[in-house]
Amino acid sequence: MERYQDKVVLITGAGDVAEAAAKRLLCEGAKVAFSDFSQEALDAAISGLKAEGWDGERLMGIKCDVRKYEECEAAANAVLARWGQIDTLVATAGIIRHCPIDEMTEAQWQDVVDINLTGGFHAVKSVVPSMKERKYGHIVVISSIGGRTGRPGVGVNYAATKAGVNGLVMCLGYELGPWQITVNSVAPGPLKGKMFAGMTQDRIESLSAGIRLQRMGELSDVAAAIAYLGSDDAAWTTGEVLDVNGGLQY
Repeated sequence: MERYQDKVVLITGAGDVAEAAAKRLLCEGAKVAFSDFSQEALDAAISGLKAEGWDGERLMGIKCDVRKYEECEAAANAVLARWGQIDTLVATAGIIRHCPIDEMTEAQWQDVVDINLTGGFHAVKSVVPSMKERKYGHIVVISSIGGRTGRPGVGVNYAATKAGVNGLVMCLGYELGPWQITVNSVAPGPLKGKMFAGMTQDRIESLSAGIRLQRMGELSDVAAAIAYLGSDDAAWTTGEVLDVNGGLQY
């Protein structure tokens, strides 16, 4: 199934969720552009995909700090200059700085807000003009179960930004609907991957307690949800938060 044949996808971030999404979208025919503040991360993502046999002509890397709107705008313009369109935006760029509030510094709060929430706003804003012009587009922003409910071990900075992401997509579903632009978020539960790097086993177990399917999520589980919401299969779905969490209780 090639839902993304002749489609162009811009992915903010070049972490493990972004790479998993890119693999799924490439499998379905997409051209994929990554944007990330780290040139090293961009190079690693693209070289890794090339090593797996993906055509470099269908890949693009753009250095971009999502905290700065002008860089997001420049990244979108670079994709438009090369491929002429942006059909789908997948905003995955984000960071984690979990700690108790009385230990949280102002910088830890602000860094997470600037990247997870303001960065998502910048990314979306940068692609909307070209999507409005075509009266077509799909936007998928990565949220989290941490933005749906309080969870043990989740920092208030992270939870607040992901709740903000959900508010952003629900509002934009109304705002951009007249231009046939869908805006949705994917809210994963605990995933195997880099997000657990450095966490204690006790914290991992507290985050994953209560999963009905009795397993941690795979990155491919989230990639499948992204591929659905970013495609025309979800053309009549907007302003929604899709939980992908194994049935984890709120």
